[in-house]
Amino acid sequence: MSIQLLTGGSGSGKTHRLYTDLIRDSIENPDTKYFAIVPEQFTMQTQKEIVTLHPNHGVMNIDIVSFQRLAYRVFEELAIVNPDVLDDMGKSMILRKVTGGKQKELPLYQSHLNQNGFIGQLKSMLSELYQYGITPEMLDAKIPETTSPMLRQKLEDISVIYKAFKEYIKDRYITTEEILDVLCKHLPESRLIKDSVITLDGYTGFTPVQYRLLDLFLRYSRRVIVTVTIDPSVAEGGKRGVQDLFHMSSEMMDKLNALARQNHVKREPDIVLDDHPAVRYRSGVKQRVEMPVEQQMEQPAADTPSHSALDFLEQNLYRYSGRVY
Repeated sequence: MSIQLLTGGSGSGKTHRLYTDLIRDSIENPDTKYFAIVPEQFTMQTQKEIVTLHPNHGVMNIDIVSFQRLAYRVFEELAIVNPDVLDDMGKSMILRKVTGGKQKELPLYQSHLNQNGFIGQLKSMLSELYQYGITPEMLDAKIPETTSPMLRQKLEDISVIYKAFKEYIKDRYITTEEILDVLCKHLPESRLIKDSVITLDGYTGFTPVQYRLLDLFLRYSRRVIVTVTIDPSVAEGGKRGVQDLFHMSSEMMDKLNALARQNHVKREPDIVLDDHPAVRYRSGVKQRVEMPVEQQMEQPAADTPSHSALDFLEQNLYRYSGRVY
């Protein structure tokens, strides 16, 4: 069990390096299962990229999934009946119903319930509360601490709506955000995950339930690799404030390191991509490189002309270094 971080600035070639190494390893170890986890909206793009890069033009023993698609893979493997999941339309319909029955308990929001888009905003707010593990009890606990009367009233109204929503769907449905909670319960039973190699790409951070899954990945998989977008020159700069450009990336690295220590998992040396000009800002033809299995894969040429202005911008935007192009 081990974890490795692949770091570099925007356009440094992290994704290409990750998938190139992933494909090489998958060819050398055909009996090992590989999972490439990406945000839901990038699954098809990632499949296309890996199929294009793969010398056999297929994903073979690599499974490209999002967190939710991984959940359904595990449910299918363990013969778990898929729960009835509420989509966005279902949430909106239930919110419309429960808020209509609670109007007298919503002094602030009752006059806004029929406004266009208001239910949609409530739906988005509830989704975030679920995503970050905020319960109605936690909201109630914060109400006495608030000094703003407006904030207090908002929290009270949201708490009423949240409780009514949870009461209505209890034992009937689960929300999309709760699928990962179900996955956390069953992941230790999965043979798909045990001794697999898991990569995560395209994330600027993770929600609490996703960190719980990462904790389980570290315990049960063979290896976890995570890409992190951060300027290598500031990656070792210690703790930074929320206003820092790479605060989210450094916070993610800190949490992953803490999970590794907590689970006594080997921390492999970081792969740092700090070549300039960065891969994205080079132009020209592509060259092919030899693979260990005597097959070839395309990668960007290292000695082609660069778009130096874009490369300079990537290194200095919001950095306030005083450098001039």
